[in-house]
Amino acid sequence: MTHPKRLGTVALIVALTGIAHTSVALAAASGNGNAFGLHKTTTTTSTSTTSTSSTSTIKTTTTLPTTTTTVSTTTTTQSTTSSTTTTTTSTSTSSSTTTTITTTTTSSTTSSTTTTTTSSTTTTTSIPSCLDRSGPLITLTGTWATSYDNRALLNLTRLDARQATFLPSLTNLYPVNLGGGSVICVSGGVELGQYDRSLTWDQIHTLNNAGFRFENPYLTVENIRIDNVGDGIRPIAGPFTIRGAWLTYVRDDCVENDHVQPGLIDDSLFDGCYVGISERPSTAIIASGYDGRNDLLTIRQSLIRLQPMPGPRGGLATDLGNGQFFKWSSLATQLELDDNVFMAEQVGEGGASTMGIPASLVGCSNNVMVWLGPGPYPAPLPPCFTVTTDRAVWDSAVAAWKTRHGVVP
Repeated sequence: MTHPKRLGTVALIVALTGIAHTSVALAAASGNGNAFGLHKTTTTTSTSTTSTSSTSTIKTTTTLPTTTTTVSTTTTTQSTTSSTTTTTTSTSTSSSTTTTITTTTTSSTTSSTTTTTTSSTTTTTSIPSCLDRSGPLITLTGTWATSYDNRALLNLTRLDARQATFLPSLTNLYPVNLGGGSVICVSGGVELGQYDRSLTWDQIHTLNNAGFRFENPYLTVENIRIDNVGDGIRPIAGPFTIRGAWLTYVRDDCVENDHVQPGLIDDSLFDGCYVGISERPSTAIIASGYDGRNDLLTIRQSLIRLQPMPGPRGGLATDLGNGQFFKWSSLATQLELDDNVFMAEQVGEGGASTMGIPASLVGCSNNVMVWLGPGPYPAPLPPCFTVTTDRAVWDSAVAAWKTRHGVVP
């Protein structure tokens, strides 16, 4: 289904950010933001050849981005009465490539040898990030126990946080808090929440904290890693782009879009949310005139898992529970879902009726819902969803995402 406003919004985001969509790469949760951001695509070709009386094995290992070639050989010999064998091994080494070639040649008076060689070539290439465009550059490094709060960013500012680690805590509720100009790029950054992981939903919600908050129209945040916060990413202005984000143990909303802004969530892994996406404006936000009904939020090629957490809303501190994928309102944006994988282990604290897809859905294709609870999935889903009870579908999707993004196991 085509949404009348979608094409204009997406075209404007692409024109301003200059970023082509593809798979992005991230790093493991070690706290090193520099490990994020390798974008790659893979192409594989195969050829077969036949020769006689030789066995060759060539193995080349290179540093990404590069091309890796492997040639393997199988040899069959029959009716050998006498033979002479010569083996030569040579090794060459460069700064990024080590190659070992071993060749064995056999001659015999009566022999029949067939060698089949299969070659596979893998090509890895990089694509630009929003840091590659022009504009003022701010570089953040080191560990930040206090907030990086900058509400005076100039238009087109690029904020390079790939070597920065932020520590959200009771005294650092908004570790990254941005405002000012528009068309902002934020790349990288690791946030390691210092909150007690046993806090209940009410305790963490009362703190009203968020890992990444921004007021800038046309902001792109890419390759950010966030763990153990109240809300993960909180847009106040839009349109926005969230690309290649990896969020875990988010105690409330992975994305709190309660100001109902248009945007794009692309190629991201939300592996542990109490609520996936929130678009439920408060009374104060509604009174300020925010209304998303004519705007569009697109989520594509992303993974979203609801995680049962201590002390869910309305439950006991000893309970484990979660919310829903979409916490929506009548003022929420229109929604498009393409090529995503969702997973839930149990019904949300709001009941079965909250586990469905918002009525504002205007575009939808090729989504998977992994359901691990009892019985059938608790809410109706549109035909663009396939439901499975196989946990391996989620695990495989996560493993593929991490491999694609360069995450070390």
